[in-house]
Amino acid sequence: MFDTLTRSVPGFVWTSDADGRIDFVNCAWCEYTGLSSDVSLGAGWMQAVHPDDLNVIEALWPLRANGQNPAYEAQIRFRRRDGRYLWHLVRANPVADGEGRWIGYSGDIHNLIAIQTRDRVQADILQKVVAGEDVQTLLAALCALGEEQLPGSRCTVLLLSEDETEFTGGAAPFLPRELQAMISGTKVGTGVGSCGTAAFEKRDVVSARIATDPLWEGWREAFAALGVKACWSQPVYGTDGRVLATYGFYFYEERAPTVDELESLDILRQLAAVAIDKARTTQALRESEEHYRHTVEHNPQIPWTADPQGRILSVSSRWREATGQPVDSAIGTGWFQALHPNDVDRVHRYWAECLRTGDPADLKYRIRLNDGGYRWVRARATPRRDANGQIVKWYGAVEDIHDLELAHERLRQQADIDDLTRLPNRRSFEDRLRGAIAETKDGASVDLLLIDLSGFRQLNDRFGHEVGDAVLRLFAGFLRACSTEADIIGRIAGDQFALVLRDRGGEATPQRYAGQLARELERRLARSAKTRNLGVRIGCARSTEDDKSDDLTRRAKIALYAAKGDSGHSVRLFSPALQQAIDQRAEQIELARQALKYRLLVPYYQPMIDLTSGKVAGAEALLRIRHPVEGILSPTSVWAALDAPKIGKAITDQILSLVLANLAEWGPWPAQLGSISVNLSTETLMQDGLARSLLQKLDRKALEPHQLTVEITERVLVDELAPGTRQCLEQLQRHGVRVSLDDFGTGFASLTHLQRLPVNEIKIDKSFVNDLGKDSSGTAIVKSMIHLGRNMGVDVVAEGVETAEQAALLKEWGCRFAQGYHFHRPLSASEFGPIWRTVILGAPKAAMSR
Repeated sequence: MFDTLTRSVPGFVWTSDADGRIDFVNCAWCEYTGLSSDVSLGAGWMQAVHPDDLNVIEALWPLRANGQNPAYEAQIRFRRRDGRYLWHLVRANPVADGEGRWIGYSGDIHNLIAIQTRDRVQADILQKVVAGEDVQTLLAALCALGEEQLPGSRCTVLLLSEDETEFTGGAAPFLPRELQAMISGTKVGTGVGSCGTAAFEKRDVVSARIATDPLWEGWREAFAALGVKACWSQPVYGTDGRVLATYGFYFYEERAPTVDELESLDILRQLAAVAIDKARTTQALRESEEHYRHTVEHNPQIPWTADPQGRILSVSSRWREATGQPVDSAIGTGWFQALHPNDVDRVHRYWAECLRTGDPADLKYRIRLNDGGYRWVRARATPRRDANGQIVKWYGAVEDIHDLELAHERLRQQADIDDLTRLPNRRSFEDRLRGAIAETKDGASVDLLLIDLSGFRQLNDRFGHEVGDAVLRLFAGFLRACSTEADIIGRIAGDQFALVLRDRGGEATPQRYAGQLARELERRLARSAKTRNLGVRIGCARSTEDDKSDDLTRRAKIALYAAKGDSGHSVRLFSPALQQAIDQRAEQIELARQALKYRLLVPYYQPMIDLTSGKVAGAEALLRIRHPVEGILSPTSVWAALDAPKIGKAITDQILSLVLANLAEWGPWPAQLGSISVNLSTETLMQDGLARSLLQKLDRKALEPHQLTVEITERVLVDELAPGTRQCLEQLQRHGVRVSLDDFGTGFASLTHLQRLPVNEIKIDKSFVNDLGKDSSGTAIVKSMIHLGRNMGVDVVAEGVETAEQAALLKEWGCRFAQGYHFHRPLSASEFGPIWRTVILGAPKAAMSR
């Protein structure tokens, strides 16, 4: 029965004396340890005991029976046949045979011990995670757990970078520091040892024989020097599937893992994943909290939070530093107590509206400081909402913007105030004008006066800009002195000012007040020798219902334009007639543009008659428009366009081209038979290279220069007499082109022009010819002009001759040439051509020869 029993039990059964000398072991012992019963007898069985446990056994012997607890019990590791040491629970009981013998039993409790140890260490590791231990401490604990769970192993836990491309460090207690330094920063990949391959290929890698494993090609020597012969590595995954680290187990013998060991490896990997993932999360949270704390503490702003109703929940300690009030005093709605009294209602309304709509807040106000002063701050807040869109909390910050606000205020003043006169500038004045119009009600109106200093340009040119600036400052002072506090004054251009008058009643009030103002300003200007020649021109306009500031300004500009063009009146009030004149001017300019675009311009020719022979001696090309609907139109239909620089030049250029084409078509004629005269605009006359260009055009048309006369009005010369004008006209005259001075006697410097300019002829204006024989003064003037021309050797042409009496008187007084309806009306090119050819054919042969 004893033999059967000892063979049936799974554990070891043995008998010994009190000193531990064995005299019997069952077959289970021999099968497990590989020791025969003969070798095991006596003290031979101790060969299978773990060296570290021999002292435990020696402490037990000799065994002595104890009545209260006769059994002995101990945990001892025995070496298995494969060389592994496993834990066993050893129990010994005395045999009641009177000889002091003992019988014992040993059962395998290795798995139980391993599980208990693992659970204890796991609990310790998890406790470290909860306690917020740093990652490095947890990695060291994982290494210790691995080495305990797989006896004979040495462990490493190597961390990977966020992009899973390289090792960034970790724990490798058994490796030398220089080798640890080599691993940190190493790129993972196939062939980078077991750990580098496991991380790159995301699989478990077992290198049972490092000496021949190709994965260890570059690392074999470094680890061979440490006696490492095998390595098992497995990737540790995070919750998102990324590889966080590798768990490596190194052995000093060549071996592969058993099934039990593979199970242990998997359990260790799971624990490592939880520990590393949680540790990183905890560390990131701690860093985030530290970052937030430092950000709040060192941020010049004052962060705060509020509940959905806008009551303050928390505020930074900087609130006390800024306001001197305890932080607790700002909780709820107490922060309103720190606001400037003038800002409380505005801020309260704004904050209430944000709470109602849920829109982000952004406003400026002033808060009281420790010293009782106030500073500008900017408060911004944004709501945080839950999944249903309901506001959970408000997050905001208060920022000190006092210096910036003061700088902006200075910039606003600089942007609104004219530096020279210290009056509101154009932009500021227009803003105030809009405000004044918006404030009018119950039929009230606003009067706008635009004031211009006539003669200022000449003053500036004569005395210089410094004097000009001083005059503008002086004039601004005069305006202030002549205005009331309710009026709005501004400088809107170089020498142009504006004045807004509030409703003063009466339709004529703006014009009457403007007249008084103009006289007073001119009286003050007359006190200085430098400003006594300056004049004041004022355009007035009164606002109407639904008026915009632009509308009122436009009407005042029209009135000012009229005042500047009216030498008899320095003040004009806007009227529909002025608007009509402006509209008419715009229509004329638009008609001129269309005529240029569609080539509707045509020259008409008014023959010039030689009063001595009665024959045609040339002609003047006159502007006409061939309108598709209204027929032939006179120059008055585009009169305003002739004064517009660019359009006036374009008209002159097109008419000149048409005249030259007609001249080429009509053929040549002798010089004594006269020429065709064309009027030059101001812009054409001022054009660089005019003489060269005109002569080239004549040459391209195979025309002789004497076939063309250029007419220059005396008004053009008075306005735009440039240094190059005389040289241009001299060059033309030198090549044979004639120069005619039109409207002679209507300008201010006719004699000067005759003296300075190369003139071949002068034309007596129609206004002098109309009253011949009726007005003795007009007769005297015409006689004087004819006499002057003959004495200076220039031809004299009388314009606008409409009666035989006028023609007879002019011939009697010695005027050689004349033109007008008495002789011929203006003719088209097709009508004038035959007349011209008749003149040529009727000329003497000698005169026609070339």
